[in-house]
Amino acid sequence: MPKLEITQDNIDELIDVFKKKKKIVLEVGFGGGENLLNMIEGDEESYYIGCEPYLNGMTNFLTNLDTKYYKIVKVFRDDVRVLLHYVPKSFFNNIFILFPDPWPKERHRKRKMINKENAELIVDKLKNKGKIYLATDVEKYFFEMVDVFNKLKNVCIINKENFRLRPNLIISTRYERKAIEKKEQAFFLVVKKNLD
Repeated sequence: MPKLEITQDNIDELIDVFKKKKKIVLEVGFGGGENLLNMIEGDEESYYIGCEPYLNGMTNFLTNLDTKYYKIVKVFRDDVRVLLHYVPKSFFNNIFILFPDPWPKERHRKRKMINKENAELIVDKLKNKGKIYLATDVEKYFFEMVDVFNKLKNVCIINKENFRLRPNLIISTRYERKAIEKKEQAFFLVVKKNLD
């Protein structure tokens, strides 16, 4: 794990990747890592960063990651906002935030991954024409996300025709399967940064 982990001591390695103009993909809170592993397999041209603070998820991902991909993967075990403050603007090509904690209680509103402040930070770190892929099985939270991105400048929601249609880059994860077992369906949101 030490060779794959992003720390304050090796953050410069990410800047070197950025300078090489590689496509950089971030998955926030990757859970068991199923979607991240699916994206990595067969794509040695891109560079992947997975952020997951929970040890079980991190362990599952690293156990299933083929060593041949070690040169194109880094992991971060803290709050993603810490990482986002370290990287430059327009750093990521794509960002995935799948089934974040909905924090349903009003007093926990500021903890939500998608709120105005966090969305602005995320968009700031996204390259022009880059995309943010989001998923949740909580309808109220989904429409809060839609509202947040509708109010931001320089972004547009590109899947307004069907929020239930899974984007090609997202596979079904255990979190989604749990939702289906509870008779709940996932909502998907794809947001594109557009500075033109």
